[in-house]
Amino acid sequence: MISEPIWQACLQESGKLGVFGHGFTYSGHPVCAAVANETLEIYKEMDIVTTVRKVAPALQDGFRAYADHPLVGEARGVGMMAALELVRDKKAKEPFAPQANVGLYIERRCQAHGVILRALGDALTAAPPLVASADEIREINRVVGVALDETLDHVKRCGLI
Repeated sequence: MISEPIWQACLQESGKLGVFGHGFTYSGHPVCAAVANETLEIYKEMDIVTTVRKVAPALQDGFRAYADHPLVGEARGVGMMAALELVRDKKAKEPFAPQANVGLYIERRCQAHGVILRALGDALTAAPPLVASADEIREINRVVGVALDETLDHVKRCGLI
């Protein structure tokens, strides 16, 4: 059961794709909807919004503190999402060649130090759980600094800068 405009959009795209594309978040299934509703109740009980408002600035400040690092072309984020864009040339904001896998390297350095972050190309991204504590955010920020320095050493050794 979906509205006519959504149905028509699915039908049109299905003709282009050759399959009926119809996967939507929760897909209207009663069990998924009940779980979603319960999740919202838990968020209210935990006052998750207040927690995020208290902790998110530490994540943002921590990532922005690396803006002057030689590898960082841009530090950006909002709320509990942050990213560092890694660049070969800071002034020109020239990226590394994709085959250099600099993003993957820093991602693995973070993991080696106990923090799981994700590289999207050469952007190191963080999206910690909304329930992360201030201490956990500080640890993420600390590890990012260590991994940045290790990555800088790596790119220098490899002649990438």
